[in-house]
Amino acid sequence: MSLMTDEQFKDFFEPYAGNVEGFYEVAYWKLSDALIQELFRRHLSAEPGAHILDAGGGTGRWGLWCADALGVEVTVADKSSRMLAEAKENVARAGATDKVHLVECDLENAPQLKDEQFDAVISTYGVLSFLSDPAAAFSTLYRVMRPGAHALLMSHSLSNAVHSKINRDGADAEELRALMRDRIVRWAPHVPPLRVYDSAELRTLGSEVGFEVQGVYGVTSLAMPGADDFGYPYTNISDISRALEDEEYFRTVLDLELQASEQPEWADRGVNLMVHVRRPF
Repeated sequence: MSLMTDEQFKDFFEPYAGNVEGFYEVAYWKLSDALIQELFRRHLSAEPGAHILDAGGGTGRWGLWCADALGVEVTVADKSSRMLAEAKENVARAGATDKVHLVECDLENAPQLKDEQFDAVISTYGVLSFLSDPAAAFSTLYRVMRPGAHALLMSHSLSNAVHSKINRDGADAEELRALMRDRIVRWAPHVPPLRVYDSAELRTLGSEVGFEVQGVYGVTSLAMPGADDFGYPYTNISDISRALEDEEYFRTVLDLELQASEQPEWADRGVNLMVHVRRPF
């Protein structure tokens, strides 16, 4: 089933490409970033000099972080030419053209990516939620990963979508039933429909193409963003972001989030979910 038209995809990512860098300025998203960074350090198993794929890597923000923090070579693959245009500028500005490479492709069918090319794969902030055929994308990732390689892949979560629709958006009963039935959410008129998942669905997607599923983590499971944390360009600061501006409080909450990530029962509380899979030898 097609999730969105090519026009919807383009209409969303054309303006988003120019705004995405600023979206993560507020403290809640800095917390979420810090949690992702530590999960990558703990679970990606990418040694310095390894070649990793940033699947749906957009403007290169995470590819650049991985190249710098982990000492790896990164290929950023994305379907949006507009996002990759921003990535090209960001990579050049960072002086990282020898470390971060850009490929335009669709993860559901990506002949541009070679078999067993990558030592690890990342995909951040809900790339899986934009897919029309998630199983095809998982098959692509399995194909391009070397045996023994790990992948950490993020999606929007079903529980957060339902919670937000009930408690924030005032969704009616029909919308809630449709969300539970179809696992598709519409956040706003300018945002295309997005897939949402629970941890069991992500585990099934991974295992059905041959991955060994290592775990599913909530990002974040304890600290929930405020409505203002989605209001870029920001005119108001949410209560949680204001609290997280205190360095000691930030460190305490991050430590609690990392503890929760080790407990499978916390995962489905996540704003986003991160599935950890490994291609067996």
